[in-house]
Amino acid sequence: MQAQAGTPPASVAGVEVVGSLDGLVAAVEQDASFWCDGLAPGGPVKTAQQQAVFTAGEIAALLAGRRGVAIVQLFNGWDRDKGQPVYTPFALPLLERALAAPGVGFVGSVAPGGAGLTAVLHADREPFASWAAHLASFGCQANVVAGSAYYKLLIGHLLGYKPANVLGYAESAEAVSRELQKQVEDDIRGLSRVKARLPWSADDPPPTTKPSKKPKAAAAGGKGGKGFAAGKAAVRSR
Repeated sequence: MQAQAGTPPASVAGVEVVGSLDGLVAAVEQDASFWCDGLAPGGPVKTAQQQAVFTAGEIAALLAGRRGVAIVQLFNGWDRDKGQPVYTPFALPLLERALAAPGVGFVGSVAPGGAGLTAVLHADREPFASWAAHLASFGCQANVVAGSAYYKLLIGHLLGYKPANVLGYAESAEAVSRELQKQVEDDIRGLSRVKARLPWSADDPPPTTKPSKKPKAAAAGGKGGKGFAAGKAAVRSR
């Protein structure tokens, strides 16, 4: 495990306790917005400590019913010297909790060429199950920036981030037309007839409405220019 976590520092000046797993879970249960909303345009940059436990916080938000879908990078084959993201603080124990939790499903998402593997965790109900399956269908990776505005919008909405934050993130790289936004909205509606409702609970009766026929991933990016992983892979910054 230590070998997978990356190169250790040459020396350690000191050690102090800055947080705990129980403290993180309690913070998420009290107010999960930091781990659910996405970054607001022009908002404050995450601190090093916030960044370190961000993946764990997103999993905790899913377990608390505040998110319907969360993604976790299990294997990063393009930047191994920085270690594997799943070994960031608290991520692994919370991933184990999620895999054993009632009402939580998962699907593996393999990057093109097998360069990466992401677990797409989801509430085991519609529309989240269909959303998760669609993310996996085009190899969505938690630590790779989407290569087009279309996929930035699509992934952000399927992960449940605030629409204004998703749009702001996509527009930070290129102009986003209303036509493209409508295409994403229509494609998401085509994935499932069930409207997303949060918070969810494993005790809630699952909707009886069946998922809609999924659009093909290759066709979905038609107006978005480049595809999901087009261009150089980069670490995702949300």
